[in-house]
Amino acid sequence: MIELPIRSLGRSQQRRVQGDEFDSLAESLVAEEYGLSEFNDAEWYDCVLKSTGAKYEVKSTSSRIRSGPGRFRLWEQQHRSMTAAEGQNAAWYAFVLLDTDDGVIRIQRRRPSTVTGIINDRGGWNRSGHQSKGRQHKLPIGEVF
Repeated sequence: MIELPIRSLGRSQQRRVQGDEFDSLAESLVAEEYGLSEFNDAEWYDCVLKSTGAKYEVKSTSSRIRSGPGRFRLWEQQHRSMTAAEGQNAAWYAFVLLDTDDGVIRIQRRRPSTVTGIINDRGGWNRSGHQSKGRQHKLPIGEVF
C-alpha cells in the first residue's frame, strides 16, 4: 500500500483534493506512482503500463461522503473486461482513498480475481438504478484497506 500525506502534494493537487476533481487526481497519482500512461478515452480502464500493456482501472472515494462512509462503486461489465485482461496477466484495480481523518491518500492495488472473490463473498452484483451502466457492487473501504 502507498500512503501520500496530503500536505506533501503540490498546491494545485491539494486544490483538486478539496474540489470536485479528486477522481482525476486519483488517476494522475496512480499513473505517477506506477509509471503509467493515462487514457481518458478508454471505456473500461483509466491507465496502462505501456511496456506490458497492463490495464489499470482507478476507483476512488473519500473516507466520508454525504451518505456516510465512502465506498468504491464497481460496474459488472467493466469488471468482466478487467477479469478477461487479467487472464493475460495484464490488469489491476487501483483503489484510492482520500482519508480526511488522517490527512493521507492511500493507494492499494488488487487483482480483478481478488476483487471477484470479495464481491462474491458479499452477495454479488446489485441493481444500480443506472440502466445504461448495468449492475454494480458498492465495495466498502474496509474490504480494500
